[in-house]
Amino acid sequence: MFGRGRQQQAQVEHLRGETRRLEALVDLLAERAGVGAAELEQLRAEAGAVGVPEECRRLVAQGEVIRAIKVYRERTGAGLKEAKDAIDRYRERA
Repeated sequence: MFGRGRQQQAQVEHLRGETRRLEALVDLLAERAGVGAAELEQLRAEAGAVGVPEECRRLVAQGEVIRAIKVYRERTGAGLKEAKDAIDRYRERA
């Protein structure tokens, strides 16, 4: 049981490191392409919306997060945790 937890923690740390490397690469590419910080943040927000149904985005904008999670589950077949995580990620980037 404990070995599995350590293995999962190692995977999480690996993924976090990979995410940091990818974010640094995006920043470098944006700089080389002449994309400013504000435009880059807008692009990141738009990318975060990919896969989140329009109705969910509208509900989040109206402050109806719980309904957005419910609609996300209905539209995608996701479980509660997956739907909540997806909506939370969208909210962080929106």
